[in-house]
Amino acid sequence: MRFHPLALICLSFIAGLLASGLDFGWFNFHQTLSLALFWCLATAIAIIFVSPLWRRGPTRWQWLLAGMIALVAGYYGIWRTPQPGVNDISLLLDPPAKPFQTITAIGTLDAGGRENAQGQRQFLLTVEQLQRPPEKQFRPRSGTVYLTLPGGNNTWQQCQQIRVTGLLYRPSAPQNPGAFNFAQYLARQGIFAGLKGEEAMVVGEKFCGLNAVRQRIVNAQTAWLPAQGEGKWPGLLISSIVLGAKAVNLPTELRNLFQQVGLSHFLAASGYQVSLLVGTVLLLGKKIGVGNKLAIAVGLIILAVYLGLTGLEPSVIRASLLWAGVMTALASGQKLNTVGALLAIATVMLLVNPVWSQALGFQLSFLATLGIVAMVPPLQRRLDFLPGKIAGVIAVPLAASIWTTPILLQQFGYFIPAALPLNILITPLLGVLSLGGMVSALFALIFPPFGSATAWLLAFPARWLMAIAAQFQQFPRVAVGELGLGQVVVIYGAFCLIWAFPWWRRRWIWIALFLLATIIVPLIFALQTRVELTIFDSKEFPILVAQAPNSVTTFARAGDPTGARLLTPFLAQKGINEVDCPLNISPAMVGQPLPPSCGHLLWVESNPAILQLEFGRQRWWIFLQVPPQTQAPPQLPLDKRPHTIIWAGQFFPYAWLDGLRPPTAIAIAPYISRNLKEEVEKYQGRLWVTGAHGAVQWRPHQGFSASINP
Repeated sequence: MRFHPLALICLSFIAGLLASGLDFGWFNFHQTLSLALFWCLATAIAIIFVSPLWRRGPTRWQWLLAGMIALVAGYYGIWRTPQPGVNDISLLLDPPAKPFQTITAIGTLDAGGRENAQGQRQFLLTVEQLQRPPEKQFRPRSGTVYLTLPGGNNTWQQCQQIRVTGLLYRPSAPQNPGAFNFAQYLARQGIFAGLKGEEAMVVGEKFCGLNAVRQRIVNAQTAWLPAQGEGKWPGLLISSIVLGAKAVNLPTELRNLFQQVGLSHFLAASGYQVSLLVGTVLLLGKKIGVGNKLAIAVGLIILAVYLGLTGLEPSVIRASLLWAGVMTALASGQKLNTVGALLAIATVMLLVNPVWSQALGFQLSFLATLGIVAMVPPLQRRLDFLPGKIAGVIAVPLAASIWTTPILLQQFGYFIPAALPLNILITPLLGVLSLGGMVSALFALIFPPFGSATAWLLAFPARWLMAIAAQFQQFPRVAVGELGLGQVVVIYGAFCLIWAFPWWRRRWIWIALFLLATIIVPLIFALQTRVELTIFDSKEFPILVAQAPNSVTTFARAGDPTGARLLTPFLAQKGINEVDCPLNISPAMVGQPLPPSCGHLLWVESNPAILQLEFGRQRWWIFLQVPPQTQAPPQLPLDKRPHTIIWAGQFFPYAWLDGLRPPTAIAIAPYISRNLKEEVEKYQGRLWVTGAHGAVQWRPHQGFSASINP
């Protein structure tokens, strides 16, 4: 395979931007110096080792140029990383100011409207004016905040200008391992502050693009299909498939359902909808005898309108630009190089907005498309014993899944085996809902009742889709642990070798076995050697995981969703599929015999409830209740005292600390008093506070460590 120089330039630029988001951590060097060292080393390896082996590939000078482009792209990515402006509202929270402030702001609702897990409605608010007590007048202010409003009022909509009073705060980094870094997610959008709204009122409305058109379509498609309880949102589902997540505020239950079965991409407008829309327009033009150039012109106009309706989602931009290239090639009578066009589109998009290079949605969109281009033709040849359409239905989701699975494993640590057969099974339903939803949207623009009637007919396949997803929700997912960056690079490098070189392609089975080994062997080694205890920042009740070879114990409160929210991503990150001792504590269990699989746990006291864990040759006392000050601690010899005590709360009786004298004390609380800390230090103990340190982890050789530095 001969490599085109322009492709090398595009790949170098993309790789440079991707590397700008890495945390190298080399000898505490500055990021710019670390990037320079990394790309100098990578370029030297390419020149010395790769160039002689790949004789038809880039020359040494081209490799040198590629390294320079990648380095410049990395610096460009750092330079374009969003930073607060000189008048940004988040600067009000900089020290020595208070980290929480009550303010009144006037601004415009830019995006959002969906409910979060607490039932609050989420928006992005572009701030225009600000008032802080005891000030009486509003002052000009800029910036965007993540706004939450009480969920009872459903009248707030995008583009409204509102006046809101609430608590201004800075989003915090995740306190627990495996948790989503929401602060980083907001920062990539240029948002560095949050506002917990308490009172809000509409003071005006501004024009913002095609929002009124989007709302007209959504209102028409949901008018005859109101929500009827959990699992019954066919109208909203149809609108989401057609217009994407930015246009529709889907209920949390529906989003969670599709996420748990691997169908999240169906809830967002993507390349599938764009291909279906443009393909239908070109086919209709051919059927009615319209000229090729006129049909292409109409297709380009419809593409532009659809792009605006979806809210400029990166996946839709990518698909629209690719189809624009296809139609331009058709008009000129030429054939489009799909891979080259895809690389050029990615480069242009990242040149405009380099922050997209760190967005998971952008990465998945391009990898899925590249996988379809690279793998669908050979897969269809191997499935030639099936009818052509059935082979295509199988090949497309299979190719996309293969190319996106490594990065999903890196992000989440698990995969859903039932997702691939489910994607294949519901492909016909997706086609019906996508095309029918577009027809319904067109009718809604002309005469809304026609759009409502068409959406009502689509309710039947929409309900079937939700019912099938609910059935597949019962299948388990498989945790393999988070893949390291090196593993991901090796896997995608192998994919490219198989795709580009016949010699490697003929040995794809051996390569596949090797790639599976790169995932499975490190996982087995970790599971057989890891000894680790994690105490989560769970606010109200102790939640922990004790992992040793052939033994995993989880501890949480029965019926508390916090336990599942914290434990599920953590167990997936560690590659744990089976828990030997899942202990969900309820008041009725206190003092009662524990399951046989939990032989390393025993009750020390029933009032207050104290559970002892024997782990790592140490005794851990878990206080389910903080003892009252009037109650005396048990008198124990030194060899029976706990090495570590864990409790939830800001207070712990001094008499118990003095009587037990544990070397380590862990308080699950946002903060503790200085007196409590001094009481522990009196006997030279160490006090950890999850509100300041985040989750606390213990390993036999490394001792205690914190998730964050206070």
